[in-house]
Amino acid sequence: MARPQRTEDDFEQFRATAAATALEMVEQEGVESLTLRRLAKRLGCSYTRPYNYYRDKAHLVDAVRGQAFDRLTDFVRSMPSQVEGPLGIAYLRFAFENPEAFRIMFELRQDYVSEQTRAAQQRAWDVMAEPIHRLVEQGHLEGDPDLIAHIAWSTLHGLASLALANQLYLGKSLEEIAEGLAAVLRGFLPGVADRSLPWLEQLPNN
Repeated sequence: MARPQRTEDDFEQFRATAAATALEMVEQEGVESLTLRRLAKRLGCSYTRPYNYYRDKAHLVDAVRGQAFDRLTDFVRSMPSQVEGPLGIAYLRFAFENPEAFRIMFELRQDYVSEQTRAAQQRAWDVMAEPIHRLVEQGHLEGDPDLIAHIAWSTLHGLASLALANQLYLGKSLEEIAEGLAAVLRGFLPGVADRSLPWLEQLPNN
């Protein structure tokens, strides 16, 4: 008896399930453990089936990276819409609560980047930069909102990366730096950052 022909919906559903499962594997065992063969075993399918969807490991890692960026987007959107939320607390919390996802998003060499992952990266950037655009429009900030957002992101990303790598050993703790960053924001944004949730209370213990 001939197998039923798979539809485009079947293809996309398996691909989404495979990418989500691969991200779970990365979080549980690290990206080094991720292979198409091990993914097939986790999915309970033939060892050859994932190759119909991902040409090689680079394509699989790309799909996982896209999933991770979409998770960051959802995480940021779940936080209160304040400048210290999307550009501060949410980003740091995401990094500390999803260290392997954070690593695959930014630290690993990207030999292949699909259009889908580029779109996921753009969605994440848009939701993080939106508060800065809003503050510029409201007159609380002056300058190029994209440049300001890039500067803020670079600062937060550096802080997250240093903390995850256990490299904050030169006399200042994560809490002290985060508190200082909050003070800087209050200096630039009087009356705006003060209405945000307390910075340190929202940071996880890492």
